Amino acid sequence: MKKTKRTSLLLVLLLSFFSLFFVGNVNAEKLRYIVETDAGGDPDDEASLVRFMLYLNDIELEGMIATRPETREDNTNPQRTGLDICRSYLNAYGEVYDKLKENDPEYPTKQYLWDRTVAGYDNTDDGVNLIISIVDKDDPRPVWFSNWGTDDGTISSLKRALDKVLAERGPEGYAVFKNKINLCSDMTYPDNKFGGHTGKIKPDWLITIDTKLPDMDCGTWYWRFKPLTYKAGGFDIDADVKTNHGPLGPLYTIQKEGDTCEFLYVLPTGLSDVNHPEWGCWAGRYGVNETYNNPNWYWINQRDRWERTISRDNTLLRWAVHIQNDFKARMDWCVKSYKECNHEPVVVCQDNKTTDVLYENIKSGEDVTLSAKGTMDPDGNKLIYSWYVYPEPSSYQGEVSISNADKQECKVSIPQDAGEKNIHIILAVTDDGSPALTRYRRVIVQAN
Repeated sequence: MKKTKRTSLLLVLLLSFFSLFFVGNVNAEKLRYIVETDAGGDPDDEASLVRFMLYLNDIELEGMIATRPETREDNTNPQRTGLDICRSYLNAYGEVYDKLKENDPEYPTKQYLWDRTVAGYDNTDDGVNLIISIVDKDDPRPVWFSNWGTDDGTISSLKRALDKVLAERGPEGYAVFKNKINLCSDMTYPDNKFGGHTGKIKPDWLITIDTKLPDMDCGTWYWRFKPLTYKAGGFDIDADVKTNHGPLGPLYTIQKEGDTCEFLYVLPTGLSDVNHPEWGCWAGRYGVNETYNNPNWYWINQRDRWERTISRDNTLLRWAVHIQNDFKARMDWCVKSYKECNHEPVVVCQDNKTTDVLYENIKSGEDVTLSAKGTMDPDGNKLIYSWYVYPEPSSYQGEVSISNADKQECKVSIPQDAGEKNIHIILAVTDDGSPALTRYRRVIVQAN
């Protein structure tokens, strides 16, 4: 009996010990996501797919829909349909799955992904039926839908699904269905992509994030990812991705990655809230698109001051090193054991272990203490703390003093004239591993 108790106690201790390796921020639920890709057209979709698959531990991918029945002539991929291209990427993912899972048990199996990857060609209803079945699930979470482009003229499966639902369920059933979907998508020529379901047939989308437009500050956002991240933090696409990182790496095509912001936007880094695109995140910072009579339609039209310049580029450039270091680390996860890799810090703020944005109500002229006690690094690396004001999303635009801004605990002095305004405080925690990885928490201080 005593031996059995000792054995049970030993098992509990061992499980507790190993759980330290996989401890992460506590999220009540993952975000549901569907991607519609024209892989086989512009090869940047195929590059985005490599990065995307490395983040399937952080979101719940419920569907991947391939839109191109024929690969474009100038695309050199040996697979000649969009579905075959997606499946070739899933095969490569399957080859590195064991290593990925060792680094994070949340990665889904290849079979799980395979079962949810279908053709979205005009001559098949597979994509349409998949979307309807996903949205109709008894699940209170909204479904985030991203269309990475349909440049061959294929009709989006989402448009066809909405046509079908409207015809079969009428306006009321259509409204119920549509209100379960949020768009974070290429919205170029939305009338062509989603027909009258955008801007004409009511209700409007509850939230729309356009990750491509407008054309400003060096062009459309679609073309800015490469120049902003190309060498960030010493990033080298050949050494860090294409070579010696397993079969996914060689499938990477071109560094443009025009569609990558569509999933970077929804990643739970602790930096923002998906329902507030105006706050900023790894995909940039967004503002209302006044072209449409919908206050919940956003596009990438904001500018940040950073490194003594003001531009839209800065809304992503300020995080570029963190983004690319994270990509590097996850490529390492494809081929190395847990002990050989670096993993992101687990950031606790105000005793809160989620990645949620936090709120503090403070009287003007008083101080508020913000604490990251409990923050840890799963690899035992040293942590570097940085507390700072993010002025652009803040309604208060004056100077704010932060004492001990490089410590685990800081003090923010709320100015006397900050009444009825808010101040966005960012906590960035970076480890000293290789590559160095960063995670965040945002505290919105409301002055009274």
